[in-house]
Amino acid sequence: MDQFKTGDIIEHRLMPGFTMTVLETRDCKAEAPFRDPHLAYRVTDPGGNDVWLCGHEVQKPGEGLAWP
Repeated sequence: MDQFKTGDIIEHRLMPGFTMTVLETRDCKAEAPFRDPHLAYRVTDPGGNDVWLCGHEVQKPGEGLAWP
């Protein structure tokens, strides 16, 4: 899993091709099954809403559906 920083371009693994800019990062508070320390990323979703995505949900643009 990659670690991204503010300003990086990412995409959701289930929406390949729709890129989003990382607006902010924080420690992710996701529940099981991902208990390893990782980041969450604040982005603007396709509907124009600010949302937080778990680091396990995102990837570099063009990586396809490479699940861990």
